[in-house]
Amino acid sequence: MKYSSCVLGTLTASLLLGAAVLAAAAEPNAAPRLVIKNARIFDGRNLRPERRLTLRITDGKIVEVQADESATSVGETESVTVIDAGGRLVLPGFIDAHVHPSIPLGFTALREADPNYAANRAAVEARAMLQRGFTTIRDMGGPSFGLKQAIDEGLIEGPRIFPSGAMISQTSGHGDFRSRDAAARAGDVPDVMENRGYGAIADGEAAVLTAVREQLRSGASQIKVAAGGGLSSMYDPIDSVQYLESELKAAVRAAADWGTYVAVHAYTPTAIRRSVEAGVKSIEHAHLIDDGTMKLIAERGVFLSPQAYVFGGAFPMTGKGAAIAIGLDRMMKLAKQYNVRVAFGTDVFGAPRVYGWQSKEFGARLQWFTPLEILRQATSINAELLALSGPRNPYGGAALGVLETGAWADLLIVDGDPLENLRLLEDPERNLRVIVKNGKIVKNTLP
Repeated sequence: MKYSSCVLGTLTASLLLGAAVLAAAAEPNAAPRLVIKNARIFDGRNLRPERRLTLRITDGKIVEVQADESATSVGETESVTVIDAGGRLVLPGFIDAHVHPSIPLGFTALREADPNYAANRAAVEARAMLQRGFTTIRDMGGPSFGLKQAIDEGLIEGPRIFPSGAMISQTSGHGDFRSRDAAARAGDVPDVMENRGYGAIADGEAAVLTAVREQLRSGASQIKVAAGGGLSSMYDPIDSVQYLESELKAAVRAAADWGTYVAVHAYTPTAIRRSVEAGVKSIEHAHLIDDGTMKLIAERGVFLSPQAYVFGGAFPMTGKGAAIAIGLDRMMKLAKQYNVRVAFGTDVFGAPRVYGWQSKEFGARLQWFTPLEILRQATSINAELLALSGPRNPYGGAALGVLETGAWADLLIVDGDPLENLRLLEDPERNLRVIVKNGKIVKNTLP
């Protein structure tokens, strides 16, 4: 088929325009230059001793952190936004290492809801998390791949997401969301919750390998496995131990083959110990752990990802939850005794009211940790956990959770001093004056 030069010219222009549109969509977060001056800095590890510092940000990354008097001057011809922090403290953006943005409804309502409605609710909650200062989250189970993509493409506002995909569970385990009268699992059509990516039921090494590989194929940065009973699952006792050693090792092996790791849901010493022996890198919850098992976690360098506010009186704990609430204090004390690397996670999901508790986790930890320790947990320590994803890290081009040259420009400017009064972070609407993610200003209420 032959085309006239006019038609060819039109086609070429259309193709170039399409390429430009695609290029713009591929890099929607390319940010203008930003300078923050007159700042005190908590760099994710320690308070910088200099009273006044300047941060220079280009293309979403920090390119300079210098004392004000030695910082590179800003040329008059540069396209740059300057924020005067007024001596306020600048922190890295917070990281929530255990949250479920794609479970915005209770499980009963979620089963009946139109998936598009649930997705839109998830988008609203993701934006709210960012407005609380959480610039990065680790999704510990749920269909968040599309939400992550929409955020990364700049279609909606929200935090960076490290997705796990469906939580992998044995039949009768914490990720088995079927109703009591459901047909036997063998040969059965997957339940609606499994079809939508909330859980994946897998029994035996071969099935576990397949389930892990399916999540990796979908884009999981780490794998979530249920190794013991849970609260939100209806039919598994809290003391039940889930998955055989061989099945857990299969999951760990499949994840390691892709350069990443397994995090497990577990409360009891037996479930935790079996998981650690299998090679998992992160224990979620662990509220019923004993002394010897905590010591094992410390020796193996495994991260502990507990939650204090949700399990510490946010709502009445009855039935299965009563024992977990009682174990919270002992678990935290043991973690500190053995110098375990404690992550900062909230495990909020299910309703706007519960998501609103996210910032309450800061104050809830004060009975065991200092403000400095808690801020480290929510920034640099969580970043070390996320880095275990290795080549599956979706944001591996720079460091998270720190304010240093070359790191991603995710940062907060705070009214007041959270190193003296950490609870001011529980009111982010008032006290987080500036939120920057990837070098772009998300919120600025400074004059």
